[in-house]
Amino acid sequence: MMKKLVMILLAVAFVSMPAEAQLFKKLFKKKAKTEKKSSAKSDAIDDDAQVVLADIATFSDNRNNRNAFLQIPLGIKADRFEKMLLQKGFAERKNEGKQTSKTYFYEGDVYGAKATVTLAVSEQTDRVYAVDVEDLTVYPSLQDVQKRFATLKKELVKEYGAGFVDNQGEAYTIQSRLGTVNMHYERNLMTTSYSIGFALDDAKAYQMAYQEMEDKEYETAPRTITDGLAAACNHTDLVGLGVKLVQNKTLKGAQSILRSYDYKIGKTTAKAVAASMTIGSYQVAVSLARRKQAITAITLTANDDLDAVCRDLQTNGFVSSDQKLWQQGKMTVTVSTDKQGRVVLALR
Repeated sequence: MMKKLVMILLAVAFVSMPAEAQLFKKLFKKKAKTEKKSSAKSDAIDDDAQVVLADIATFSDNRNNRNAFLQIPLGIKADRFEKMLLQKGFAERKNEGKQTSKTYFYEGDVYGAKATVTLAVSEQTDRVYAVDVEDLTVYPSLQDVQKRFATLKKELVKEYGAGFVDNQGEAYTIQSRLGTVNMHYERNLMTTSYSIGFALDDAKAYQMAYQEMEDKEYETAPRTITDGLAAACNHTDLVGLGVKLVQNKTLKGAQSILRSYDYKIGKTTAKAVAASMTIGSYQVAVSLARRKQAITAITLTANDDLDAVCRDLQTNGFVSSDQKLWQQGKMTVTVSTDKQGRVVLALR
């Protein structure tokens, strides 16, 4: 499924697609089937039985418990989803040129801003498995887009729960047991302006849609589903955080980075700084060795996915011959596991 969204992107199959629909191509790699081409296969899912973001502890089986967009459950039939979206004041946005089949592209207000909304629809079941949202506003400066980022983050956390800062600060990912939400901003090509938006999926619906994707090696694999719940979050942007700490090796700079990543700063002594972050059962501990106002060594310890951490190092340009010692220029990262099986990153 998504990381991170790792990180995540809907590649929308439009005859003529406006430039703003390109925002998530770097992160959101799912190939959205947004055209209704033929009759969908029947399945055993009852749309009327689907519930929205219910407390998972209230059910022994959460197969009908869904991630949702504006209180509309994902995993239902696209035409039903569209009807509920139009009832909320959204308008269907028609594509330019000849349209040979049904598409699911809309405009409306999302958390206080006008936005485009695109539905990712399974060709086989005609069910919505993901939604892509992008603000129509083009933000003229980094300060402006970061202000919107903070507002949008607050709304998403209120709706979906706490997540983690991602992509070295340019993204925020919420990976609940029902699905994933990824918010991201980026600078527009050849300009100093910025775009922002978010994408979300339903874990169960995405798992079904994944089976029909042709190039699975380029897609995010779905999480394991048990009794209607996806596996809990077990990976965050450890590499991105570590890199930013190495690039800001002063006490003040490191503390600022940790706060920007929503880490709680703990005990600070003349020789060390401690910090931590917890999302459900996922935990990260940070230990910074210091000499006066300078940070001399960085250690991150987490019950994370070792393979995912190594992939992130490779994605960030680090190279290794043994998957233990990684190098990028003068930056060195040592990857190991402790007696509890936790991943340990030591950065210098």
